Amino acid sequence: MASLTKPTPSPQCLSHIRRLIRFPSSLPSSSFFHQQIRGKKRSTKGPHPVNVRLLEDIRGYGRKGSIIPIAPGRMRNIYFPQRKAEYVTSAQIRSMGGQKDMVIERDFGFGIETPGQQKPPGDDSHNTVDVKIKLLTPTRTSELIEALAPQQIVFYRVPIVTPEPVSQETSKHSTTEEASMQPMPAPITKIFGSVSTADIVDAIKAVLAEDEEGARVVLSTDEIYISEEASENTGVEADRLKALGDYEVEIRLKGVDAIPRLVSIRAQETDA
Repeated sequence: MASLTKPTPSPQCLSHIRRLIRFPSSLPSSSFFHQQIRGKKRSTKGPHPVNVRLLEDIRGYGRKGSIIPIAPGRMRNIYFPQRKAEYVTSAQIRSMGGQKDMVIERDFGFGIETPGQQKPPGDDSHNTVDVKIKLLTPTRTSELIEALAPQQIVFYRVPIVTPEPVSQETSKHSTTEEASMQPMPAPITKIFGSVSTADIVDAIKAVLAEDEEGARVVLSTDEIYISEEASENTGVEADRLKALGDYEVEIRLKGVDAIPRLVSIRAQETDA
């Protein structure tokens, strides 16, 4: 609704301005000399923390297997890429015997010794979190992986298409003896990107997460071993696979037998 009051015009001549300065009482409340400046309000709320499970001991946070709240930026940029922690959903926490609104606290004193302060023998109270979750034994973890993880884990990647080499005229003069002396390795089809041990862990844990007890399994990339030797001809490079084919891997948990699995990389169809 438009205002019914008539706005006061700004003084245009020098004599009018002098009169207003000499007699301030005649200055209207809506004068151009008084302006209200409104600033943009800033939110004081920070990002909401996310619940994660530690995959290794972290100083100032907690032991391996502990569930703690952490800033989403630290988790997204540091701990998750480095495989130091994994995200935990409310459903997973409930399956471990916790409630949806439980308070899980970070252990600020874990791994930090205060100068001049000695811990009483057998006192580990400052190294524990409020929520006590019974971790699975290596034997039970091995049984769950053996029962739930598929024998063949299939990934799909886009192959790198390379043109076939054009035969030169000089190649016709090669003899059978020379060909037998220099055997050619079986060709491999390289792929865009790769399949890393982290991808294998994520694929296995996605299957385990569908089981109530399997969701409690803690598995890291250090426990995934690629059986084939790293070579340009095999498509194996350190902790990742970079060519189409079938590869044997082993899940090696401490104190139990290795669990063999087959990782297959298939060609992903693309729209022409």
